Amino acid sequence: MLTDINLHSIKNQKNISDYFVNGNFRSLSLNCNILKENFYSDSFYYYPITNNDETFSDFFLRDSINVSHFYSKKFFENFINNKNLFKSFNDIYLLGSNSANNYYSNLLHFLPRIFFNNRTNIKIAIHRNSSNKYREFIKTILKSLNIEFNFVFLDDDFYHFTNSEFPQFLSLNNSIKILQKFFNPISNLQNSKKIYVTREDSTYRKIINEDDVITLLRENGYRVINPQLYTIEEQIGIFSDAEKIIAPYGSNLANIIFCNPGTEIIEISPLFRDNEKIFEERYSNLSLINKLKHQKIVAETIDVNQHSELAKKYIHHNVLSKSNYYKNLILKIQDLKDII
Repeated sequence: MLTDINLHSIKNQKNISDYFVNGNFRSLSLNCNILKENFYSDSFYYYPITNNDETFSDFFLRDSINVSHFYSKKFFENFINNKNLFKSFNDIYLLGSNSANNYYSNLLHFLPRIFFNNRTNIKIAIHRNSSNKYREFIKTILKSLNIEFNFVFLDDDFYHFTNSEFPQFLSLNNSIKILQKFFNPISNLQNSKKIYVTREDSTYRKIINEDDVITLLRENGYRVINPQLYTIEEQIGIFSDAEKIIAPYGSNLANIIFCNPGTEIIEISPLFRDNEKIFEERYSNLSLINKLKHQKIVAETIDVNQHSELAKKYIHHNVLSKSNYYKNLILKIQDLKDII
């Protein structure tokens, strides 16, 4: 069975501590433990397993990720029987990315760890499903750091990484500090102070009566923003200049970490179920950390006729059909009038 090595053992047992090197983000005095060893990892949970069947939950857990099945007898037997069949990569910096290309996860879970690399030439592994926009964003960062690199693309599988580096996942607070420190948006006078962020290109959590919503908001001086039409750098600039933001719940709201303190955030959200609290509080938590004024309008939900192939691939059909997270929204116009 797999053995979970706790933080005390990592610090105090030399044979374990030797697995790790220290990365440093000097301008903030932040440290990152980097697993530098031969290890196995999948491309969904990104939960490394050493050649000695050891894991490190203190370093490699992310919110909303449950790895309890890694410690089952069934998993271990399957892992042992197949480990020699896993494709192998050598000398990799395992940054990783969300298998479903979720922007919130890519921006706040995966990306900040890139700043702890101290080499000038690396092979960086991300999931093949990552968007071209996200890849270009990584390229821009590495170019500014004078780092030469090549991408290695991972599919949905387990892999064996030799002589490779895997930086730990950081706390949300530290991830935000790093991103805010590195990105210092320059104000653009053409950007609007009041914006509405549409999800018109998404397959769920779209506002069904969005035409009526947009009509009202434009009458009140709001500009409609479709993030799909902007680079990530442009999105950062738009959010940093805004004073009022209205948006359906969705990963593009992760950009509020670049807003100035006091910015008003109005989130249009479904009524989440009891087991979905981690989603319900996601953007109110970001607002609290960044001293933003967060409000929420709870909208009615309606079933989605056809989910995307990507959603159906990674999310169980029972979850897609029952969870309000994966439904569309109908917003009462009066509720919006009352809050703006």
